[in-house]
Amino acid sequence: MDISNKGDLKEFLLTLEKKSYPMKPCSEDELTKLKHFSPTKTLPSNYLDFMSKFGNGAEFLTGTDYTMKYILELKEWAVELLEENSFSKKLTDNQFVFMMHQGYMFWFFNLDEGDNPSVYLYDESLNLTEFKKVSDTLSEYLISLYD
Repeated sequence: MDISNKGDLKEFLLTLEKKSYPMKPCSEDELTKLKHFSPTKTLPSNYLDFMSKFGNGAEFLTGTDYTMKYILELKEWAVELLEENSFSKKLTDNQFVFMMHQGYMFWFFNLDEGDNPSVYLYDESLNLTEFKKVSDTLSEYLISLYD
């Protein structure tokens, strides 16, 4: 896909729409539920933009749990995975797990980093002692999944 500004998530989503890429968006009720997942925390606008278009599925994310069906359970599953592997780091209330793949790896961002936060990974198949930063911005990370 040719996108002139690789980090512009809105442009990426617009390009997919123009190309009639099959998208399974969130309903307005689901998006409202997601926006109010916490009484004190706010999700980044780039994440909400992504979920508004792909919140119920995207072909390029087959096998990865991130949809509305699972999103509010992912952090609990991630905590269990860390405990099972005796990983020394813990997830905090400031971290939002937005994606998990096959139950052995997950991605999260910090809720206090604005609308385009960095993305971090835990993968039990890697010998990690810290969470691994995989992208400086959420938008670049999400676009890279398609590319």
